[in-house]
Amino acid sequence: MSILKAKDTQFRLQEDGSVCFQVQESNPLPGVKIAQLAKGESAYKPAFTILEEDSVNGVDRTELRDRLEQWFGAHLKTVLEPLMNLEQVGEEDAAPVKGIAYQVYEKMGIIPREQLEDLIADLDTDMRGVLRSKRIRLGPVLAFIPALNKPAAVRLRAVLWGVYNERALPLEVPKDGIVSFEVDPSAIDKNFYQAVGYPVYGKRAIRIDMLDRVISAVYDAADKGVFRAQHKMAEWLGCPIDDLYEILEAMGHRKIEDAPEKSQEQSQEPESTDGAEKNAVEPEVKVSVEDLANAEQVSEDENKAKSEDAAEKPQAVNNDVKPELALFRLKKGKAFQKTGGFKGGKKPFNKKQGQKAQNKSHKSKGKPKDRGPRVISAGPEKKLENSPFAILGQLKDKK
Repeated sequence: MSILKAKDTQFRLQEDGSVCFQVQESNPLPGVKIAQLAKGESAYKPAFTILEEDSVNGVDRTELRDRLEQWFGAHLKTVLEPLMNLEQVGEEDAAPVKGIAYQVYEKMGIIPREQLEDLIADLDTDMRGVLRSKRIRLGPVLAFIPALNKPAAVRLRAVLWGVYNERALPLEVPKDGIVSFEVDPSAIDKNFYQAVGYPVYGKRAIRIDMLDRVISAVYDAADKGVFRAQHKMAEWLGCPIDDLYEILEAMGHRKIEDAPEKSQEQSQEPESTDGAEKNAVEPEVKVSVEDLANAEQVSEDENKAKSEDAAEKPQAVNNDVKPELALFRLKKGKAFQKTGGFKGGKKPFNKKQGQKAQNKSHKSKGKPKDRGPRVISAGPEKKLENSPFAILGQLKDKK
């Protein structure tokens, strides 16, 4: 079979930017290298350098390059489908939607929200629905496409970014499915980690969906511009509490109060209480078990006391309350206001809502409401002698 007529599944992209060709369709191995990616007109359209290999001898280089470009375009649409769909924006889409979609596309599916604030401020409810249909999430800090968190999408974007920025490949990519991991901020390119969906805060690279989850929890917990760090945030990120503090500070939040320390009396109280309860409860349980062997001698009061002790014992033993963490002040700025990006902090009406509000406003002013013509019933005239009271009176007179 000619390489020009081979199926797309016979071509494989490697993490070093090489393209391999497998002669046997059912063979899972990548095959032999036939081309190498090089910087092209955009990150999504690299150039192909055909290698001097026996498998491509006698093949027209121009035709082979066209075939590889065709395969590569289909490969991108398969692995990065929601991102590639942004390339063709509908003519019916509003200008703010087109602008946001274009910038998310150019940044490989993730961009700081502050770079989109002017466009976000012009969105109405319908436009936001269109962005959701394009699978774009406007997070408090970052706008991104959650569907690109899959390992295959992360690895492919790493190759695209490395080739376009002319970096030596392969680049070190996050392990499949990892939530966060330590990095050396002074020795890495933060732009790379952000492009593959792992923005760097503090000394950790964090998967964008979990980072967004923590950011949302921060604002849910905030009250009057301050919030307290929570243990679940560290659990979501898979990091120690000290790393969580560093991440929050890297976001721009300021720690204003350290975690409260337990007093010596509080730290000793659970131990002494548990020991006292253990000594007090165990004999009662033992007695009640012996009494149950002789059910005739067990009184109703003793059974009641046993059930109460059984209910109290788990509460005394369960002492898993986690200590409070440090207190932070929210970062100031547009991206950290709970206005959702709307001008003046108010959500605009869409066209239908605006028309209803306008009609309602016109009706409520000026002349009183016209309730329509009054309807007066004109039924048969009621005669007094036909009323029940008149008939009763006639019966009395006859008597």
